[in-house]
Amino acid sequence: MNKDSDAVERKVQLTGGSTYTVSLPKEWAGTQGIEPGTSVTIRVQGDQLVMTRGPEGDGQSRETAIDASEQDSNTLGLSVAAAYTAGCEAVRVENLHDTAKRRAATRAIRRFIGFEVMTEDETGLAARTMLDVADLSPAQTLAQIERTTLDMHTEAVDALVAADSALGKQVADQDDTVDRLFALVSRGFQQSLIDPAVTSDGHLTPFEYYMAARQLERVADHAEKMATLAGRLSQSPPEEIAAEFVSLGDRSRSLVRRALAGLLDGEPTPALGAVVTDAETLLADLAALDEQLYERALQDGYLLGLVVDSLVRTTEYGVNIAEAGMQARHRAEYQ
Repeated sequence: MNKDSDAVERKVQLTGGSTYTVSLPKEWAGTQGIEPGTSVTIRVQGDQLVMTRGPEGDGQSRETAIDASEQDSNTLGLSVAAAYTAGCEAVRVENLHDTAKRRAATRAIRRFIGFEVMTEDETGLAARTMLDVADLSPAQTLAQIERTTLDMHTEAVDALVAADSALGKQVADQDDTVDRLFALVSRGFQQSLIDPAVTSDGHLTPFEYYMAARQLERVADHAEKMATLAGRLSQSPPEEIAAEFVSLGDRSRSLVRRALAGLLDGEPTPALGAVVTDAETLLADLAALDEQLYERALQDGYLLGLVVDSLVRTTEYGVNIAEAGMQARHRAEYQ
């Protein structure tokens, strides 16, 4: 605050159940040199809280500029996404005269949580991240990815056995949500490589959270694939085949769920080893179903075989998570 006469009184509010926020009047904030994206530092001085502009330390922020004239629309979108994932706080897209490129850049920015266009003119635009990943819980983000992914997987199998193209499309549309959440975890991991202040909560490293999120993101991709296949079936699978898909889908999701719980809770190696053992049995049962589809020569046999492959991949991603949990357990024991 510049002086006592410039002080404002505001109430502290609870946002999202875990964060306190204080709103500032826009006009007043502007007179104090505070705008969206401005970093502030709050210190305790006696019985007062004093807020000053700028972060502690050297005050440097990660910024980058992207020259749109050197890239096509697809590459430009990927460059913006890469800048966000790499941990850039501010991204300026320059020489943005082409409408298609502007649309691609804006669409890429909107894909990510907390990434917003702050200014825009005829030559380019500037975007800034409004969230600090250091203040976010990777465990909570991972839990949200898990819920969304496994819900997608369940509904994808339901759409498949009913040959319900409408439900399949609804499921496929949810994949963008998982991608946005995964990008948030990935951004936190990238920042941990260059900023020691970015650490994970609990007993896991930022890389282990990233690895688990990556496996779940792949499960979501296969849920999207199965949901899309539901719209290509000429009819519902035979009743006994449909029952097999429902049962094996349940088992694959249960395996992923158990593996992730073991990773996050730091369960003993034998518990995670049981996940790997159960996966071997499940993979054998999936191979038997694939053989059955081949022998019956169903009209949609090829498409149903692709579904079996997606359930195999889901199982394998669960094994990857379980093995990461065992490695984390071994690391903790030897520290």
